[in-house]
Amino acid sequence: MQPVDRDDPRKPNVKIAASIRAAILSGELEPGSRLPSVSELAGFFGVAAGTIHTAIRTLRDEGFVRSRTGSGNYVRDQPSIPVPAEKEHPLAGAATFLFEMGHLKHLSRAGWLLLGIPQPESVAEHSFRVAVVGITLAAMEGADVGRTAALCLMHDAHETRIGDVPSVGRAYVNTAEPEAITAHQTSAMPHEVAKIFQDLTAEYEATETTESRLAHDADKIETLMQAIEYQAQGHDAEAWRGTSLTALRTEAGRELARAIGSTDPQWWSAFARSYHELRASSRGRVTSAGAEDEASS
Repeated sequence: MQPVDRDDPRKPNVKIAASIRAAILSGELEPGSRLPSVSELAGFFGVAAGTIHTAIRTLRDEGFVRSRTGSGNYVRDQPSIPVPAEKEHPLAGAATFLFEMGHLKHLSRAGWLLLGIPQPESVAEHSFRVAVVGITLAAMEGADVGRTAALCLMHDAHETRIGDVPSVGRAYVNTAEPEAITAHQTSAMPHEVAKIFQDLTAEYEATETTESRLAHDADKIETLMQAIEYQAQGHDAEAWRGTSLTALRTEAGRELARAIGSTDPQWWSAFARSYHELRASSRGRVTSAGAEDEASS
């Protein structure tokens, strides 16, 4: 837990609740662990016991802690956000999570801003192609295609809460662990649904399975592809290409990266420029085939 900032204008109980909440979300206070006693917290934060009681009550109402008479206060195994009474549908929590995921469509990939890209792709756009790359890698490696794609789609889902922190910012910013964020994002879902998302985040972060390693490579390969595309637009993205290549963990990832590096990223433009001719040619083949069928009948 962090001491409260005396210059922060918020009420002491609000600042204390925020400090304890952050410690829970970051994993410093683990699920099921006992909070320090009220007197210990009062001494740590330099406030009266009543202020601590008010802060604990806030965290209890938010679903972060539970109190046991005569035993103390404990971090919940899975923080649960109270659902308003009017939201009686059992999947209301899943619906709110899906709305939250829509925010990724509006969240820019911040690292490209350092390159001078005024409107870089969104996290959602990045995640979509990561999933397609993941499917390709899984097929190459003989891994579980569906599991790999799911890991890819979820790998940045926690950024709705913390934003997309570029590499240069990570030396200065400490954020909650993705597993803790996913637990909070899914806390109002039915357990069996929440567990799917939580397990995906845990597997991706642990990088112990073949599918998770392929998903990490898919993330790097998508960044490599985006760097190549930005280079084609006149931006100096060589550093992004280099770091993406050196981060690859699998032979399938390295092999696909070699293929990508030898492919013209603007091939699609040539295809598009010949659209009318291609369409006319295709129609001609269809017409000719139809005429041949009639002649043979």
